Amino acid sequence: MTVEIPPLVDYPNHLARMHILADGGHSPWLRQYYDIHWDLLPNLSMDLVVPPLTRIMSVEQAGKMFIALTFALLAGGTMALHAALHRRWSPWPLLAFFFLYNSVFLWGFLNYLFGLGLALFACALWVRLRTRSALLVVPLFSLTAVMLLFAHLFAFGSLALIVSTYELSQWWRLRDEAIHPANAACWKAAPALIIPLIILTLTPTFKVAPEDYPLWLRGSSPPPLISFLSPVTKLEALKGTIRTEHRLLDRVTVLMLVGLVGIGLVRRRCSILPSMFLPLGATALAAMAMPNTIGTTAVVDIRMPIVFVLLTVASSDWREISRGWFLPVALALSTVFAVRMGYITEHWQNTAHHYRQFKQTLDQLPEGARLLSAIKMASYDNWSPAEGQIPEPMPMVNLSCWGVIRRSVFVSNLFAAPGQQPVRLTPAVHALLTVEEFLFRAAPIPWDQLRAQYDYVVVRRTQRLRPPPPADFVPFGSGDEFQFYRTGRVQP
Repeated sequence: MTVEIPPLVDYPNHLARMHILADGGHSPWLRQYYDIHWDLLPNLSMDLVVPPLTRIMSVEQAGKMFIALTFALLAGGTMALHAALHRRWSPWPLLAFFFLYNSVFLWGFLNYLFGLGLALFACALWVRLRTRSALLVVPLFSLTAVMLLFAHLFAFGSLALIVSTYELSQWWRLRDEAIHPANAACWKAAPALIIPLIILTLTPTFKVAPEDYPLWLRGSSPPPLISFLSPVTKLEALKGTIRTEHRLLDRVTVLMLVGLVGIGLVRRRCSILPSMFLPLGATALAAMAMPNTIGTTAVVDIRMPIVFVLLTVASSDWREISRGWFLPVALALSTVFAVRMGYITEHWQNTAHHYRQFKQTLDQLPEGARLLSAIKMASYDNWSPAEGQIPEPMPMVNLSCWGVIRRSVFVSNLFAAPGQQPVRLTPAVHALLTVEEFLFRAAPIPWDQLRAQYDYVVVRRTQRLRPPPPADFVPFGSGDEFQFYRTGRVQP
């Protein structure tokens, strides 16, 4: 990748946690602010992969390597599942590359996408081995399913949904044939689906007490177990499976792909395996029924559409590809893909200018300082359900977390919720106020209290805060999009 900080909403926050885990408590500043607390958490893909990589490369390089591995798993998993289902290799599943740059990725939900790639490979392996001896299949897939659970809960859920509906489809197709129970594949899948659910009951994820809520929910009434947005957001989530900031380019891409499939259907060259009708229908229904929030986890409903799209690519095929037809189609698709990559690269380079300014200001902070991030999501002031599904083009809400990596600072918005991440705040800073908890309740920001707890504050120039930072806050550093202030906190 050509930029140091990819413009993904949650990425800086996650990478800061990777730095803390890789440090292992050696830095006295990080040790003062953050505790490492490993537990049975169904959300550990990045936490288990990136810190070991930092032994041979920087945490920034390790983060990029993880992104590359995520892309490889998503594309490779789709191709492997296609080959397992159709019993041959084909260029058709290369269409998956068009869907790697999507809203889930732009939000920075990398643990989920990494786990989803693993789930696609696991589905391919299941299709290949399901009829083999139970002595091989049961332990192998039970172990695989448990690994997926710890990679990400939704990745395991995707595997369970696909495998169970695939086996139900196979049972229905062969219901009139006499099959000895020992040779039936469906029962072999049962342990792989049940054991992770038993382990899930032992995790702290669903046992979170109100005092363990993320900081921005402190002082609020308990959030509902699930909540839904309007049906419009489901369409936005589907559109998000192929997303850039260039809407015309996205429309042209979608028209080409839909047109290709339409021509294939009319000419009876493109088809979907009947055995995958039920898994595809189940993932579509799951995408439609998915709530927007589950507990304290938000933007849940954008995650299933990418499963449906990649599963559709793996389940479909184009038969009898003639050379005269293949070459012009491949050239057209390659051209559109290259244009998309060019535009994405240009957009990332444009954001890199602003991110460099931010990083240079962070480098001027004293080591171990306390930094309050008062940067809101770009859509916060004029939020709508549809806009809430779309990642902002130049996300800055988590950029302050880069200070953990650069200067071992304490940042107010690091993800450190018990039951969700293996990093927690120490008692010394756990009670510090954050801007988010007042924004969430639409309450005035108590700057006088915050100045007694933090050394520095960063705000976004274009956003409104109520009230604005006090006039006696001293400007410290700035960029085109942000302003740092020194609060004048008196050290205890």
